[in-house]
Amino acid sequence: MLVIRLRRTGKKHEPTYRIVVTDQRKSVYSPYVEMLGTFNPKTKQVVIDKEKAIEWMKKGAKPSHTVSKIFVKEEMKHDSIVVKKFRAISKKELERQKAEDEAEKIKEQAEKEAAKEAFEAQVEQEKKEAPTEDPLQAAAAEAIAEDKAEEAEKVESEVKPAEKEEETKPVEKPVEAEKPADEKA
Repeated sequence: MLVIRLRRTGKKHEPTYRIVVTDQRKSVYSPYVEMLGTFNPKTKQVVIDKEKAIEWMKKGAKPSHTVSKIFVKEEMKHDSIVVKKFRAISKKELERQKAEDEAEKIKEQAEKEAAKEAFEAQVEQEKKEAPTEDPLQAAAAEAIAEDKAEEAEKVESEVKPAEKEEETKPVEKPVEAEKPADEKA
């Protein structure tokens, strides 16, 4: 892609520039396609072949930002001449923007809370309208209760026979060895 840009020439501390058409991918100091004019920044002198510049822009060459500014000062008009305007944002504008952003955040948060409350109210309303006992839930609860009761009976039946076996066994008292009473006297 072709671009119209400045190429520095001149001595140290005394720059002059050539306005050239060159390939965008190549270095600034590589050979150029055509020279359109010159620019001296110290004297602000500009020499441009306007017809050639417009012809190259019609072919698709785009001017750099600096060259676009020079073309605007020389009162050249073409669609590809675009001057970007940069400006600093003042403190007042920053404060105003921050205030607007905060107001917007507060508004969004209030909307979210209102939506949440409306949803909760809707859920409460549905709970009130719904039957208190669902037949399926009641049947499931009964089945669970029956299962627990059966398990408890099994545990009790296993524990009781063990207790009965202990009761039926005769209690054996330890037999003390009989000592003759004569030895003590």
